Amino acid sequence: TDAGGVVVVPGVDGATTTTTMATVVRGGDRSSGPSQGAIALPSDGGTGTGTVDPGAAGGASCGGGGASDVGVTETEIKIGNVSTISGPIPGFGQTGVNAVKAYVNFVNATGGVCGRKLTLVTADDRLQSGTSKSEHDKLKEQVMGFVGGTTVVDDGAAQSIEGTNIVYTGLAISDAMISAPNNFPTLPLDPSVKGNNAAAIFRYFKEADGVSKAGIVYPAQAAAKARAADYRADYEAAGVPVVLDAEVAVTETNYAGVAQNVKNAGVDILVTTLEITGMSNLARDLQTVGYFPTIPMYGSQAYGRDFLSRAGDAAEPTVLGLAFTILEDADQVPAIADFLTWYQNTNPGADVDFFAIQSWVAADLYVTALRQVSGEPTRDKVLAQLQGIKDYDAGGFIAPITPATKSGPLCFMVAKVSGGKWVRAHPASGFDCSYA
Repeated sequence: TDAGGVVVVPGVDGATTTTTMATVVRGGDRSSGPSQGAIALPSDGGTGTGTVDPGAAGGASCGGGGASDVGVTETEIKIGNVSTISGPIPGFGQTGVNAVKAYVNFVNATGGVCGRKLTLVTADDRLQSGTSKSEHDKLKEQVMGFVGGTTVVDDGAAQSIEGTNIVYTGLAISDAMISAPNNFPTLPLDPSVKGNNAAAIFRYFKEADGVSKAGIVYPAQAAAKARAADYRADYEAAGVPVVLDAEVAVTETNYAGVAQNVKNAGVDILVTTLEITGMSNLARDLQTVGYFPTIPMYGSQAYGRDFLSRAGDAAEPTVLGLAFTILEDADQVPAIADFLTWYQNTNPGADVDFFAIQSWVAADLYVTALRQVSGEPTRDKVLAQLQGIKDYDAGGFIAPITPATKSGPLCFMVAKVSGGKWVRAHPASGFDCSYA
């Protein structure tokens, strides 16, 4: 066991599985701010909000019984997380795993859920769909549900949970996971309608900044290409024509040619489906050619310190349309302060980024449904609750979504880099819902 309370257990085929035990942090004062250590937690546990359809199953009396389902005992509920930790992009999913560990500690330190403690079991998909499926296949015999997986090969997870009553909450990247009936994403997409929920954001930039020439850059990877196609649909819906459509190798590091093409085409709003290294390299090469679009948006995954560090001065023009509240608003949103406190106490010195936020919210969404179960917790009951939750916003952390219908956010905020830091640019507080 390491200092963070993580027990490492060899997997059946050599893969590593880890089980996170609760690390209780006590004391503190909210007025000291999240960067000053532990802060007092709200009496309700701070687990977010969700309005349940009166017609949905269940109530607010979760508890009782013993081993009521897979992953459930009289004292424990196990949840699983399979993310990309090794492989071609090592560490890609680490911040997501960190966030779920932090949420588990948060819940356990504030009384647990359904009269039980949460335990997290994790595995590494090594950025391989086949490995993702096999790891999910193994864990689904041990856990009640899957929470906050951070990967781009979630099609393997989708195959594993197909035809089961096992809930999966977290980012959905592949078409297979987006379409999975028992997947409840933190950024839902309607598989019957093309788009990444970005049309409203693009409409705002068209009106506010006069953008009229769009660009898309994406790696030659199936899920990334699919999401790039959705961005094309969003641009079309917003009335902003695409003048640059650039595919690059998954391992591309030199974006000089792409940057020159962005300049030559006069792109004034640019979005990508690249990972953080690619976005940073593109930003630096845009700086080298002496041209930045009016809105160098890159993608929501640019948010965080890592992009600022990697891109350096080239990060300064970056503007993002986001469906979550930035961490710099922690003094306005208690749920963010809770996240920052527990994330840093669980993972001292670890980076915080877009994926960490999404995985924390995924864990909160799952536990919100779990708390609303009536009687003994089971997979079927959690699934039924998620099918009835409306207007969920994780306590103001994210723009409202509707898990019941898998409807994505229609509201957004704008953040930009100023003086080497992320700052809120629009609106003054909360989210703008006027461009839906």
